[in-house]
Amino acid sequence: MKALYSVNHQELVENLKKLEEDNAVKSILFFKTNDDSFSDEFLIPLLHSFKKPLIGGVFYELIFNSIRKNTGVLIIPLKFKLITEVFDFGLESPTNFEKLEEKFSETLPENGSVFIFTDAFTSSKSLFIEDLFNFFGFKFTFIGAGCGSDSFVSFPCVIHNSGIHANTGVIGFSEEPLKLGVAHGWTPITEPLKVTESELNKVITINWESAYDVYTRVVEQHSGLKFDDTNFLEIAKSYPIGLVKIDGEMIIRDPFLTKEGAIYCLDNIEKGQYITIMNGNINSLIEGAAKAAESCNKTDLINADDNFVFCIDCISRVKFLNEDYAKELKAIGEDLPVNGTVSFGEIANAGHSFLEIYNKTVIVATWEQTI
Repeated sequence: MKALYSVNHQELVENLKKLEEDNAVKSILFFKTNDDSFSDEFLIPLLHSFKKPLIGGVFYELIFNSIRKNTGVLIIPLKFKLITEVFDFGLESPTNFEKLEEKFSETLPENGSVFIFTDAFTSSKSLFIEDLFNFFGFKFTFIGAGCGSDSFVSFPCVIHNSGIHANTGVIGFSEEPLKLGVAHGWTPITEPLKVTESELNKVITINWESAYDVYTRVVEQHSGLKFDDTNFLEIAKSYPIGLVKIDGEMIIRDPFLTKEGAIYCLDNIEKGQYITIMNGNINSLIEGAAKAAESCNKTDLINADDNFVFCIDCISRVKFLNEDYAKELKAIGEDLPVNGTVSFGEIANAGHSFLEIYNKTVIVATWEQTI
């Protein structure tokens, strides 16, 4: 069954009813935009009444049939059942890990896949991701996203049958295998630099010098541009920070604010972490998206009308590419439609690697979709 897109109350009710009555549909992914089309007062009773497992979130934009949507609800039906669980980061007990043990330990198979959606603007997100990886381990494939809006503050944005939640994460576990590709298209322009002081997503010093001074000196020299009090975000969108990992991969962090000599990124950077300053352009990002798509072996899907490519793409990539973003979606889908979300932080494990939170990165996935 194809992905379904609803722009009004009647369409959404009819689409959910259709999926509820279709015995081939075992679970759904449910994504909405952060606008006034569907109020929580309308949605929450619908979520409560839907009897099949449902997880998802509120996102800046949606992608439906390779077109960006800034309003509406996207529903992706799944032919496999998700075992779901909500994690309230405000509760002191039980811990995330204890809750995972209680829910999954007795029935956990050798491998499987985990969908993850979490409030993007909560400090507990990183610990949650760490607990998930410590419990499930290398043999499981993870894919997910940070939910939220460009207000950069926490609000109810994680969706489950139980409602719409803030300061929360939700997972959906399945034994269904996913094919996954993760790429970014950014290239280092510096040797590794050491983060000598940081607090969560706030980088205070690099090589014992003001983070702002180090960053702007490198970027101004490379770009020929000059920072002032108003243009930090405009210039920084082309110069993300790369976290240097042991396996040689770069995990991208997105600087979005500077204050009192510090640089704030969308996600955390630990003290002692080695980083590089990165740069890219439209062509390199589109090439990165094509590389991610190649990892998914889409040729198995092309002959069925209902098949599509699932994509989680970063909001800052979308804004960076702007009118050229359609080229990225074409590179991802080729002859297949692309459905997914525009997120604040992408969550995945590339290959047999650690589970990571990415910025300015695209995640592409496929699975057996014919219902």
